[in-house]
Amino acid sequence: MKFLKNIVRILLYGALSTPVCASQSVFAELDKDYAEFYSADRFVRMAYVFTGASLLASSDADQNIQNDYQTNIRSAASDDFSAVVKTFGEGKYLIPLSLLSAALGPAGEHSSGRSAIANWGAITARAYLTAGPMLLATQRLTGASRPSEEPYQSDWHAFNDSNGVSGHAFIGAVPFITIATMYNDNPYIKTSAYIASGFTALSRVNDNQHYLSQAILGWYLGWEAVDAVNTTDSINDKNYRLQPLAGYQSIGLQIAWTWY
Repeated sequence: MKFLKNIVRILLYGALSTPVCASQSVFAELDKDYAEFYSADRFVRMAYVFTGASLLASSDADQNIQNDYQTNIRSAASDDFSAVVKTFGEGKYLIPLSLLSAALGPAGEHSSGRSAIANWGAITARAYLTAGPMLLATQRLTGASRPSEEPYQSDWHAFNDSNGVSGHAFIGAVPFITIATMYNDNPYIKTSAYIASGFTALSRVNDNQHYLSQAILGWYLGWEAVDAVNTTDSINDKNYRLQPLAGYQSIGLQIAWTWY
């Protein structure tokens, strides 16, 4: 995808524009996120969820739910709502936004010296980078199709298609799950954020672009990604800063290192 290529280019540009020690620290942080997300214990939990989704996808339930929703629930109002919340699942917007938000404050501070926006951006971006490979792999491994596609539809047939996990649901879930975890002590914000985290997934069912099982899996990977980042988060111990760069016909992300 074009937007993924642009993100990779930004990250590489930023890495090549900074001291080696700073880049190594950032990659070491991501390495911890990967180690946690792709750990054996987490894989066992994922296996249970994916098994449940496969049972739903291979039965008539997925198609029946889809038919009932399209016939009895979908309306002009739901289409209007879906058009708005679908935007939160657009990676070409949310991934750059999370990176730029992370650049608004020093990565070494959490609450006092680091803004909430910067902290949100850092966790969200790391979650995208951590679970992105899993999302792409499971989309292909499940091999399921969209509701309007033939011949396999929701059934899993490895590598026959790439819609078994909703990418929009994943992208749209992460920002709001991040907010929910940041305000864990505020039940109103936490509950509202968790509810909002499922809106993009619902929009994919409403728009007849994904089955319920596919939307659930996308949301679930987003939850696991944020949970993994929060589990390994040692961001308060770092003393680097992410900064945007702009030049003639080029953009980038710089990592500025502060020596103590």
